[in-house]
Amino acid sequence: MFIRDFTREDIPQAVDIIDKAFADDELYNFLWPRKDKYPDDLRRFFWVRLRMRLVEQGSHGFVMVTEESDRTWTGNEEVIGYSFWVRDGDANWAHKMRADTLFHKIERYLLSWDLWYHKKFVDRAGDYARVQLYAGLEDDVSEPLFPLWHLGGLAVSPNHQRRGIGRELVEHGQKLATKENVPCTLSSSIIGRDLYRKCGFKIIDVQHVVEGPDEVVMAWEPEHLKGKWLEDIGDGKANVIRHKEGPVATPGGATGVASS
Repeated sequence: MFIRDFTREDIPQAVDIIDKAFADDELYNFLWPRKDKYPDDLRRFFWVRLRMRLVEQGSHGFVMVTEESDRTWTGNEEVIGYSFWVRDGDANWAHKMRADTLFHKIERYLLSWDLWYHKKFVDRAGDYARVQLYAGLEDDVSEPLFPLWHLGGLAVSPNHQRRGIGRELVEHGQKLATKENVPCTLSSSIIGRDLYRKCGFKIIDVQHVVEGPDEVVMAWEPEHLKGKWLEDIGDGKANVIRHKEGPVATPGGATGVASS
């Protein structure tokens, strides 16, 4: 197995992985309560969303694929997991990393209309009031960490889970962050939380949602920069350190004051 960049040709396999990997996920079922009745509507949503991720500035996708030396080799390269990382908080860096093109701008515009039309008139699987609720949750707690790498999506084929694939995809992003001396953040599902803890992530914020799963934000900092952004408070949690005196959000909704 090896990791390479995500391409358009990988989208169909990635959609298959999403469909199977999150079948029993609490948040997934909350946002798309009719997915079992209208599976094609949901698949089309993720197909368009992945297309959009490929052309968004600062967004970088990676896939884990099989190779001939693997025990599970079928004769063809197979995508068995993917991740999308977004470089946030530094527009100049994102531009240098991958300059935007006119083609990407046009494609983003067209895809945004495609996605709007799908949500408004086509998709019967999702509850977009719930989707908007989660999309609109404030993430101010992450601002003191900028610039950073944010894990925007991670999924591993159920047939290949518990083989370290998810961890390798997470660590791939952590290596990028370590190279640039910046932290990482993510929003964690219940299913993925143990994996992220094993990779060194700490819970920095929990937002409680009425009738829905909690939104749990986690962060990680490179080993050689431990303590620059996060104050470990035990039990897998941390406070975000602000470099100007002021209130700091803590896991569970409490506030504290920190300065440095």
